[in-house]
Amino acid sequence: MDQKNLSSSNSNTIDGLLSQDYIVGVIYDKIKDVYLMINYQQRGGLWFPYSERRINETSYQTIKRLIDPIIIHDSEQIQLVKVCSTKTLPFKGHDVLFYAIIPKSTTIINIWLNGKIEGIDFERQINILQNNAIVWLTTIQLKHISKLSRLLGMEPLSLNKQFKDIFHSTIKSNNINTSVIFEEVKIPQIETISKTSHNNSAEILLISAKFTSTIQEKLYEEYHNAVLPSDYLNLETFKELILRKGLDSQHIIDYFRAFDSTQRNYLTFLDYLLGLAALDPNTQHGGVPAEQRCRYIFRYYNINNNQRMTFDEFKLMIKDIHKNKGENLSNNTLNDEALQMFRSFGLRSSDQTLSLMDFLSGVGQLRFRGTSVLFRLNMPISEFFQRSSLSLTPNTLIIPSSTSNTITSHRTLNTKTMTRRSGTQQQLSNISIDESHPYEIATHIIKVKKTGVVVNITSLYDLDVAGAISGSTALFFDDDNGKFDRINSQNCFNQRTHANEMLHGLRYFERGAKEGYPTPCSKSGPALKDPFSWGKVDMAGMARCLLVLCKQVYSIFIKEDRLLRLTSACYILGDLHGNFRDLLCFEKTFWRLGPVLTPASLLFLGDYVDRGQEGIEVVAYLFAQKVLCPHKVYLLRGNHELRNVQDMFQFHGECRRKFGIDLGEQVWEEINRCFDAMPICALVDNRILCVHGGIPSLDNKNDFFKLVSQIPCPLRDPENESPLAWELLWNDPLSNDIRDLDNTNNEFILNVRRGTGFFFSSKALNDFLYQNSLSYVVRAHEVQQQGFKVQLNGRLLTVFSSSHYCGGENEAATVLCDSNKLRLIRLDTSS
Repeated sequence: MDQKNLSSSNSNTIDGLLSQDYIVGVIYDKIKDVYLMINYQQRGGLWFPYSERRINETSYQTIKRLIDPIIIHDSEQIQLVKVCSTKTLPFKGHDVLFYAIIPKSTTIINIWLNGKIEGIDFERQINILQNNAIVWLTTIQLKHISKLSRLLGMEPLSLNKQFKDIFHSTIKSNNINTSVIFEEVKIPQIETISKTSHNNSAEILLISAKFTSTIQEKLYEEYHNAVLPSDYLNLETFKELILRKGLDSQHIIDYFRAFDSTQRNYLTFLDYLLGLAALDPNTQHGGVPAEQRCRYIFRYYNINNNQRMTFDEFKLMIKDIHKNKGENLSNNTLNDEALQMFRSFGLRSSDQTLSLMDFLSGVGQLRFRGTSVLFRLNMPISEFFQRSSLSLTPNTLIIPSSTSNTITSHRTLNTKTMTRRSGTQQQLSNISIDESHPYEIATHIIKVKKTGVVVNITSLYDLDVAGAISGSTALFFDDDNGKFDRINSQNCFNQRTHANEMLHGLRYFERGAKEGYPTPCSKSGPALKDPFSWGKVDMAGMARCLLVLCKQVYSIFIKEDRLLRLTSACYILGDLHGNFRDLLCFEKTFWRLGPVLTPASLLFLGDYVDRGQEGIEVVAYLFAQKVLCPHKVYLLRGNHELRNVQDMFQFHGECRRKFGIDLGEQVWEEINRCFDAMPICALVDNRILCVHGGIPSLDNKNDFFKLVSQIPCPLRDPENESPLAWELLWNDPLSNDIRDLDNTNNEFILNVRRGTGFFFSSKALNDFLYQNSLSYVVRAHEVQQQGFKVQLNGRLLTVFSSSHYCGGENEAATVLCDSNKLRLIRLDTSS
């Protein structure tokens, strides 16, 4: 073996201190699909063989020291491949280096299996394993014991694919490769916050708990030293840490369940940090911190961990409220009071269950009191460190960014963004201003009726004579630079642009015309027409206007990323399917003054045409609004924005019917050219993925954003040019009427209902969210009776925005993403 390449620095010198690496040896039999694991009884879990590298010891020497007592081997018959390195904070701790131990021939594995190690029925013997017992475990067994929190951490599963790829490729090629296969920097993403307002509920929770940067650093040091060589906290290690904080050992499992908001059975550092913040006596029990604490309280008492609290679980909460107040109730009194409070949530009997949302609502509306005394430490974390003789100095609060109470994860972070302990940090009182996007006074004044209808738009320049602006201000507005910088804004209100002319024409289409009412697109004089019809309008003129719009909107789409990144507030609308009437209902309800005067952005999830009779009008309206307000209106592509789909339905025929065969064909092709350039998905606040269909069946789900950005544009034939885009347009969540997933593919099965794409399971969705640090997926693609549906354990929202679809009785809905809430709004289209 070439030890030269395997040798690396024996230690890291950090701030003058010597820090040794941890070496982890991964031994795998690809024939039987088993890993060698050791039971580390004192740590409460199984793990790959590992050891701290000794001073002046190479990686090879450490591995040899590790496996000599375990397996019969010839050092000349194995090779090492460095799989990954999980580096920790630059001012702390150790590197953890994973090495794959690969035999040069298949006979070596047989020698190992026939040597000191025998296979066992692990599920029956897990509780009687001796310390340092050696076992071979399949991937399925690893998954099983992972659910029991009996691994030191999740790496044997989260790195499983990388391990297998290395073993299979290296054994097959019989080549020694000692290069780093992949290297991952695992650091809690922490940044200094220097702003006066905080929208992230996690930020508010940490600020309320008074967790300064020094406290967070001390907590990470404690966490890091406890979890090595893993990066996760299992139940046994959690018990060790939490008992130091003075909590009752009898309820360790309850605390762990409360901290584990994602139900992974393991905690990340951010899970641990936010859980302690919720426990801290400094954390106020009001506003956002109270809501976050109540989520922890609910999980603490929800023993079944199903977000449905039984009466018996609720009664334990009532008992603890009185106990913390020094009151002991008799069983009958406790039962009566608990039943009375249970009914305050609208529940009629003790046989019913209380949902998390109803619990939060009841506490927020003060129908249920007493939770402020629950789920508390005996002393603040800051005092705990002081009593531990760990000096704390006043410091700035620092917040892990991109966190939520739902999904937390480790993210890659450039160490340059980490502030050192001795570094100077800005105080919270400083206000951060983005100089690249300064504010300015808009150049148009809008006059609005009491009914919300715009009646007049006036340029600010024109109001100089009326005394609306002072002389010095007038000089500022007369500056040529000031005027030319505002041309894009002025175009929104220029009624002579093709976009505004199209909207004016669509207003005429909407209304019935009485005798003597002139048509806006025709010079032939008065006409009579019914609502939602064109009457005697020159449709060739309308087509020419639409063709110009197509060219303008195409130039916008082609420059947009395949993955849009938006910020709240944002209205999200699903399928419209040629339902222009519902689209106008949404407009009059949510953006009556137009998108430019609406605080929220508008995001449409696709399927604008087919099924309904007004696909042309829907497309013309959306294209016009996109041209007028490209940074407030966003359009994603759906599976009906495809030529072959439209051929099977009616949009192609609709174009030919309304504009004639030749002109209709030209309009249809230009519209689809725009569809080819539309973005595929959007990300709101970096946490909410919005897409027409569903999540894809990717092998590398953690590369999702990168892969989406590589989708070709324009994309004329998604099925053949981009399988990823095709699945994003077509995939559906698994529903109750679809058979269970096969054991051989427990995440995706073929979508037999549509004949293309896949169904994805709740597990597939949870894995996808976790790997990409997301909280929810909002999608369209399926009609829903109420206009929406909450699915897959509450992590998926389906929204449908066309009522009476195909003659049915369904309602239309939209989703408002704002203030860390996804609000579902149903539209009453009956009037």
